Amino acid sequence: MSINCSFRIIIIYFCLYLSGLSVSAQVQVRNTIWNGEDFLCTPACRVVKEDSIRSLIFESVSYKGQAKSVFAYYATPAMLQGNSSQEKKLPGIILVHGGGGTVFREWVVMWAKRGYAALALDTRGNGPDKKHIDGGFDENEKETPYFDVTLPQKEQWVYQAVSDIFNAHSLLLSFPEVDVERTAITGISWGGVLTCIAASLDSRFRVAVPVYGCGFLSESGRMKQQLDGLPDEQREIWLKQYDPSNYLPRMERPILFINGTNDVHFYLPSMARSAVLASQSGLLIKQGLRHSHKYGWQSEEIAAFIDQYLRDVKPLAQITNEKVEEGLVSGEIISSTPVEKATLHYTTDSGQEREKYHWQAIESKVEKNKWRIPLPAGITTWYVNITDVRGYQISGELHIGN
Repeated sequence: MSINCSFRIIIIYFCLYLSGLSVSAQVQVRNTIWNGEDFLCTPACRVVKEDSIRSLIFESVSYKGQAKSVFAYYATPAMLQGNSSQEKKLPGIILVHGGGGTVFREWVVMWAKRGYAALALDTRGNGPDKKHIDGGFDENEKETPYFDVTLPQKEQWVYQAVSDIFNAHSLLLSFPEVDVERTAITGISWGGVLTCIAASLDSRFRVAVPVYGCGFLSESGRMKQQLDGLPDEQREIWLKQYDPSNYLPRMERPILFINGTNDVHFYLPSMARSAVLASQSGLLIKQGLRHSHKYGWQSEEIAAFIDQYLRDVKPLAQITNEKVEEGLVSGEIISSTPVEKATLHYTTDSGQEREKYHWQAIESKVEKNKWRIPLPAGITTWYVNITDVRGYQISGELHIGN
C-alpha cells in the first residue's frame, strides 16, 4: 500500500509553522554532533499495512549515502475502533524500545487505549518481525553496535537512533489529530538512554519517562563492563559524544526516572546522579523490579506522570523536606490524592555488584502528610517511597551511606 501519511500538500506550511514556534519549542542541537541536520520538517512516509493500527516506513537522516528507512507502528483511540476521521487534539507519545527489541504492537495499542496518538519506532533497521528492511540501519551480525565509534560519526548507532527519534516526533506532530503542544516520550533500557538524549535536545516534548536507562554509564553495571572493554580513546569518544550526562543539563521539562533496586545494567547511583542534572526531575525506584520491556512498561506511574502534564489529571505525590536526624528519616508530602503509607527501602550490603544486594522494607503510617521512620543499624543504601490510594508510588532521594 502506498498511502502518503505525511500530508505532503501541507508539509511546507507545516515546516514553516514549526519553525515559527517559540525558541523553547525546537530541536536544539547547536553545539552537538547533530548540528546541521534538519529535524523540523515532516519526513516522507508511507503506510505499508493498515488494520486496527498503521504500519509505517518513514525517511530519517542520511545513512551510507541515502535517506534511511525506519519502520514504525502508529495507533489512535478511534483507529482501534476502525474510524479515526473525527479525532483531534490528541496527546501524542513516542515509544522507544530497548536493546534486542523492536516495535511492539501491544505497547502502541496500550497507549492508544489510554487516549494517546502513539508512535513506536524501530531503531535497529528492522520491521516488526525483526527482519531487516530495505534501506534500514545495518547491524553487523545482528548485534547492535551500541558502543562502536570506529564507524563514520554519522553512521554510528546512537547518532542514527537519536536522529530517528527527532524525525519520528516531527512525523507525529504532522498528523492533524495530534495536539502539537502535548507530546511525550518514554523508552525502555537502551530506549531510556536514547530518551534522555532526545528529550534533552527536543524541547517540543513536554514530558519524558526513561525506564532503566540513564547517564553516567561508565559507572553502571554491565554498561561499565562494555565501556571498559573499549580502547581508552574510543571509550572517551563515546562518553563525550553519547553519554546522557552531557545532555541532561539541557533538560528543562519534567522527567521521571524509573528503575529497580537490583538492575544489572543501570545502577541506582547513576540514575540518581542523572536526575540531579535535570531541572524538573523525579525518581521512582521499585524494589525488585525486573529488567525487560514488559516489566518496564507495566509501571502505572509512567502514564500517571505523563497524564498530569498532558491531560490535567491529579499529579503524583511529592516528597519534600526530607531530612535525617538522630537516627530517624522524616519528610513531608505534597499530594492532592490521599497517601496511604511511606516505606523505607534499604540494604546493609556493600560492594560493587549492586545487582546482588538484598533489600528490605519498613512501612510507616502517614499522618497529616508527614512521616518518620527509624533507620536500621548498618544501613548502606536507602530511599523512601510513598504510596497513594491509587497505588501509585514515588521516591525521595537515594541515600548512599548513613
